[in-house]
Amino acid sequence: MAYMVELDPITNMVVSMQLYQNVKNTATLRKDVMSGKLECCLIKPSLIFHPFQIVIAANKTLVSKKRTTKSIYTELLFNLSLSTNITQSLQTFGVSDSDENILVVTLTPRDKQTNANSIFDRIEGDVLDIFELSCINDIQAIKKIYKINEKEYQSVDVLDSIEKVCKVFEQER
Repeated sequence: MAYMVELDPITNMVVSMQLYQNVKNTATLRKDVMSGKLECCLIKPSLIFHPFQIVIAANKTLVSKKRTTKSIYTELLFNLSLSTNITQSLQTFGVSDSDENILVVTLTPRDKQTNANSIFDRIEGDVLDIFELSCINDIQAIKKIYKINEKEYQSVDVLDSIEKVCKVFEQER
């Protein structure tokens, strides 16, 4: 079952997430996303510490007055990253054709959840509970991307560190 969170009320949108492993059709999905046939975001789950990261990026994407990228889904990937380089952000957080673990994210109006389910039905892989991210994520890579040193990692909640770093970076962007 997909993990769903209602976003800021002004957006009237819901973010839905589904975590998969052993995905066999990543290349096809990626091609369909890039061509616009499939409206979703395919994220490397190894770089996601907690689903709340996605919720923050999705809210930011939808309430922001200005968009840096061409679609809400590339904007979501861009908002997960600390980089100002769009291509680098998309390559870092987006899946590659050979990835077998993927996190599929949709942004839909509250009354259109069937759209999300039709996308999830296209994934040829094993569904995992979203909170099994901890079994798939790569803490060392997350620490490196979000510039979390070992001392901070040991003393502060990682999600708080990520949120803090993203807020500081956004002020500089």
